[in-house]
Amino acid sequence: MHTKEEKQILRKSLKLIRSKLDSNFIESRASIITNKFFNIVDINKFREVCLYIDFANEVPTKNIIEKLLNKNIKVSAPYIIDDHNMILKYIEDYDKDINFNTKFGNGEPFEHCKDCNVENITMFIIPALGFDEHCNRIGFGRGYYDNILKENKNALRIGISYDYQILPILPKDDNDEILDIIISENKVITAIF
Repeated sequence: MHTKEEKQILRKSLKLIRSKLDSNFIESRASIITNKFFNIVDINKFREVCLYIDFANEVPTKNIIEKLLNKNIKVSAPYIIDDHNMILKYIEDYDKDINFNTKFGNGEPFEHCKDCNVENITMFIIPALGFDEHCNRIGFGRGYYDNILKENKNALRIGISYDYQILPILPKDDNDEILDIIISENKVITAIF
C-alpha cells in the first residue's frame, strides 16, 4: 500500500473516533492539556503565536488564545484562501474577530483582520487528526500547515492532542513537516534531530 492510501485510511479512522467524542471528554481533557501547555512553555519568550481555531472536536484553543492576548502576545490564526492555501491573520479579540460561518465549518479570522507575515511567527500551535511518537502529524490532507511551516523554519512547532491521537508511527512523505513538541493530557513528546 502506498503512503497516500495509508494516510486516507488512517484519516477516515481518526475522523470517526474524533466525531464520537462527547463534551465531557473534550472539556476535561482540554483543561489538562491547556494547563500542561502553559506549564511547559514559557509564553513570555514568544512575541507572535499562530494557532488554530478549534472545530469538530479538536482540542479547544479559546482559553489559550485569550491568555496569550491578555499577555499582550500577538495572536494569528489561519485564513483559508482556497483548497490548498492559507494565510495568517491577526486576532485581537476572540469574540469579535472570528468568523464561524466558513466553507469548511472551522473558525477563522474575518477577512478584514490584518494580515500576518509568516516569518514573524515565533511559535505555531498546530492541530492534526493524528500524531506519532516522532513528532509527525497527519491532517486532513490539504497541505495547509505543511505549506505554511515551510515558510518559517525557525518558529517553535507544537502540536496539542488527545492521547488517543498519538500513534507509534505515521506514514510520511517528503512534503510532511515535523513538529518540535506534542503535548497531550498524559504525554509530552519531543523531536529528536
